[in-house]
Amino acid sequence: MGATGAAFGLAGCSGTGNGGGEDGPTGATEQTATDIEYDGSDVTVEYSTAPLFGNSADALKQTLYDVGLPESIDINFTTTVWGADDLQDRYNQILSAGRATPDLMLTNFAYTPFFAPREWLLDLNTVLGEEKLAELDDHTEVIVDSMTWDGGLYGFPQIMGIPTIVYRKDLVEAAGYDPESQNWATEPLSWDHFAEVTEATMAEHGTDHGYTTALNQRNAGSITGYEHLMTNGGNYFGDVENQNGPIGDRPVTLDDDRVIDTLRQLLTFMYGDDTEHAVDGLAGGILPTESLGWDTNPALQSFQAGEAVFHRNWTFAIAKFGADGEFGQDLGVMPYPYGVTESNAKYAGTGGSQAKLGGWHLSINPNTEKLAATIEVLKAMTTDEYYLKVFEVTGEAPPKPSLIEQSDNVPVVNRYLDTLQYQAKNQFAPPINAVWDPQKAAIGQEFHACLNRNKSPAEAAAAAQDQIEQIERQES
Repeated sequence: MGATGAAFGLAGCSGTGNGGGEDGPTGATEQTATDIEYDGSDVTVEYSTAPLFGNSADALKQTLYDVGLPESIDINFTTTVWGADDLQDRYNQILSAGRATPDLMLTNFAYTPFFAPREWLLDLNTVLGEEKLAELDDHTEVIVDSMTWDGGLYGFPQIMGIPTIVYRKDLVEAAGYDPESQNWATEPLSWDHFAEVTEATMAEHGTDHGYTTALNQRNAGSITGYEHLMTNGGNYFGDVENQNGPIGDRPVTLDDDRVIDTLRQLLTFMYGDDTEHAVDGLAGGILPTESLGWDTNPALQSFQAGEAVFHRNWTFAIAKFGADGEFGQDLGVMPYPYGVTESNAKYAGTGGSQAKLGGWHLSINPNTEKLAATIEVLKAMTTDEYYLKVFEVTGEAPPKPSLIEQSDNVPVVNRYLDTLQYQAKNQFAPPINAVWDPQKAAIGQEFHACLNRNKSPAEAAAAAQDQIEQIERQES
């Protein structure tokens, strides 16, 4: 699941509709939270969410009532599409048309730069009281910040996606490695050592693939490829403090040795150490070329089938593959490997183990005709009890670090809490601004061309540099 970047392509900038129900949002921006009180009448709130939640709707709804949601409020979990791209397309159609439902929506932080300026999501600062808003202080700061725009808050955190590397512990142990004594759970491997382990384990067991991950055009530039670059001490805009701007007045660092070396690393992993532009001395041939067509779900199929040793995915994959009937206790989990240490990184905030932040939030449709009841549902869905129930039934981590530490009773995932806590502290957020969508598309296109061996790493980096600089100039 996770916070995959979306391909936006939104319609023109239209204002919000003005839903006119009995507790609708007419004038909501002029109200205070104390003005919006649920009257206890029977009502159904439509919640647009992911199948991951919809498949566990009964258990999740019971938890909501257990924490105090009035039983007069029914919740309809609707799960028509999934994937950040598809879900955004659906919301785009709904919100641009001013429709009143769904009332509550599961949203990706990648939507913020496009939905918030158009007022397509309700500013929660206008409808939540100080006590509820103060709870955000205990949430991961970058997740909260990702749904803020121009002083408004357009989503309340629901889950935090923590990418990790899952692996076949039984296979690497049989190949002569000892993940337990070497503490792979919280001491990241270097990419060099990771490649050696993968190559040796493949040779020992004859697996088809060594390391699998999603590397289609979108993932090449904005997720997996970006993670590899950050672990190698590079970035697209120099120091991490430049991520969000100022647009047109920040360094653009695509035509950079860190970018070129990262592309060379991926080429070596994919085609072997004798391919053109390979990194000398780096073990290769561990990453299947098929990954160039994979998104998140297709990427995991090879690992699930027992054909791969290591696999990069989001938190849900731990619950999936560590369950009885899958790999159980034979599943290992490690943080992302690194290319250079933080102290040796070229740009501040890069280097070391780095994984892209994933985050999904709860947002309110500004046209809802059931605002008071929807607020009651949002409040219940952001209690500690509900966060932990979501963790239990979906494997998706709560957006409050303290709750991860209290998750000893969450089955399967509780075996890997040390790794999750470590990686949660070593995550980066992509840029959150109006130009990131065209920029990541351009970067993904150039990186993908390189990984398909249609351009050299230097050519791809230079072309990406030119395109990103052009976008910066246009928008500054």
